[in-house]
Amino acid sequence: MCRLLGKGKSNVIVLKDSVGSPPAMAIVNELRKRGIKVIGIDSDPLSAGLYLCDKSYLVPRADDPKFLNMILKICDLEKPNIILPGLDKATLIIAKNKSLLAKRGVLALCPDYDSAWVCINKRETHRRLESLGIPIPKIFSKKTVKFPCIVKPSFGSGGTGVSLVNNMSDMESHLSKIENPIIQEFVEGTEYSIDVFSDLNGIPLSIVPRIRIQTESGISIKGVTLYDKTLMDYCDKISRKLRLIGPSCIQCIKSKKGVKFIEINLRFGGGSILSLNANPSIVSNLIRMAKGEKPLTNGKFKNGLTMLRYYSEVFVPKDKIMKN
Repeated sequence: MCRLLGKGKSNVIVLKDSVGSPPAMAIVNELRKRGIKVIGIDSDPLSAGLYLCDKSYLVPRADDPKFLNMILKICDLEKPNIILPGLDKATLIIAKNKSLLAKRGVLALCPDYDSAWVCINKRETHRRLESLGIPIPKIFSKKTVKFPCIVKPSFGSGGTGVSLVNNMSDMESHLSKIENPIIQEFVEGTEYSIDVFSDLNGIPLSIVPRIRIQTESGISIKGVTLYDKTLMDYCDKISRKLRLIGPSCIQCIKSKKGVKFIEINLRFGGGSILSLNANPSIVSNLIRMAKGEKPLTNGKFKNGLTMLRYYSEVFVPKDKIMKN
């Protein structure tokens, strides 16, 4: 089922999934400010974003066999220039089916499947970064663990299933609740998210580090941009070696002892709206890529730009709630 707000005038159309989260809508609103028509999709009829995009569709969950066919049907109907995946499962499906989207004239702004798998599987991320000489936290076994440590799933986002544990009993309890768990060294320091936007060859067009001053449910609600050449150089190497395409959010923790990288998220991160405002060339390059034009490198961004977030509401009459 689809919901239409009004006719868009832009000649660039973006299909954006998972528009239910407040961070996703921040990105959507920034795109629409630049004249981009946004088609929003989500599996939850109570996702606020479904009622705020130019046009919206209720779709099956990404783990539903019907998900891909629905995406292809929407592409046939709406003819978007670009699809921006959000959830990991959706990203893997879209990355695996880039050729089907390309036949419809749709550019999937995510890495190819092999690279996507490495980034989404945190155990594989650890192995690949280690092979590239990127500093990372240690991975423990039960026999080698040192407390405190972090227990987390191999697959997951938004901090779901991630726990700080201080003893063996606590660790065993958390391990029993997680599928394919990882026991990781606890690194204390300042948490950074680095927003990278890369071209179709994985070459970064912009790299914007930001400090996560305060988070809620794994999402930055207070942040500030900070120029840090060391972090930027590492992220440049990661993007080139893994051939990251489009937006990625690389996370690390920095202390007096150095920096350690912990995750690569293949999307605009929860706080990426800060980077989009600090460096407007990110959206400009997205538009260029949507039009098939060559993007332009622009590493300049507003250093020290601070983001403070607040809640906003959407009110939907009962008869306007989308149904399956």
